[in-house]
Amino acid sequence: MPRQTIFSTTKLGSARQDAVHSGTPEPESSFLSEDNTRSHFVSQMPARRECGGMESPMSLLISDEHRQQYVDDGYFILERVIPDEHLQIIRDACDYLIDLMHQEMDRLGTDHIHISHRGKRYHIAKQYEQAPRLREYVFSDLMAEVCRATIGDQAYLFYDQYVAKAAEQGIKFSWHQDGGYLGFPHRPYVTIWAAVDDMTLENGTAWVLPFSTAGIRTLVEHIRDSETGDKVGYFGRESGIPAVVPAGSLVVFSSLTFHRSGANTTDRMRRAYVTQYSPEPIYKAGTKELAHLAVPFLSDGAISRQSTQAQ
Repeated sequence: MPRQTIFSTTKLGSARQDAVHSGTPEPESSFLSEDNTRSHFVSQMPARRECGGMESPMSLLISDEHRQQYVDDGYFILERVIPDEHLQIIRDACDYLIDLMHQEMDRLGTDHIHISHRGKRYHIAKQYEQAPRLREYVFSDLMAEVCRATIGDQAYLFYDQYVAKAAEQGIKFSWHQDGGYLGFPHRPYVTIWAAVDDMTLENGTAWVLPFSTAGIRTLVEHIRDSETGDKVGYFGRESGIPAVVPAGSLVVFSSLTFHRSGANTTDRMRRAYVTQYSPEPIYKAGTKELAHLAVPFLSDGAISRQSTQAQ
């Protein structure tokens, strides 16, 4: 498991250089492909699961290799693992919530709310209870198994959001750690990035920067981009690993893993749904005020009854 992070107040111009300056040994790169990008261990399923087939142990999807890759590199990928019924729920919920955001933009007389831009990019956060049936996915057996394999047997829903990039309009999202948006030390949580559509380089899929490539696995200072509202934490030359995966796949990574996404240059919208789970409630620095959510999900490895009941 990733260890307790130490907050750095130095901007990360080059993660490898910071690792050297901090005394952290720089790991050697390995498993490089012909195009000089690192390969990743992917769980490939012959077909997406039906919800009726969920009695099969979810642990079969996550191998020891996945668990080790999460420790060593801060991420792993599971292809075609979201059940068809849940994938349709996620798609319907996205359309519903984008419509609600448009209504709110109209009410406020703006085309820009936080880091969402009308017709370009949507980040719709902490609205899982507003969309019909979305909690069925958020608190599913699949999410429980990913949490057990990454953060352990205690888990709380910390955050959820849709990230949608409009056709031929979606702007890129800069290199960052999810923990960079907190900006203070925390016990690392897990981000589960679900591909709602087929993900390609052309439609702006997510890219991850493995720990062993970055040479650092601690929280760093992030700088706010005044134009986009993004927080940026990595300014080095590494390009990272693209998640070119079919719809229904998951990209799983730590809150300390750098990731980014490109622009959508296709004629179709590109949608992803992100859920984040923490091993304990996360409070704002120096307070007893929750940073975001703290909905009990797993207790001693079992799904909490509270998480399965609508609020």
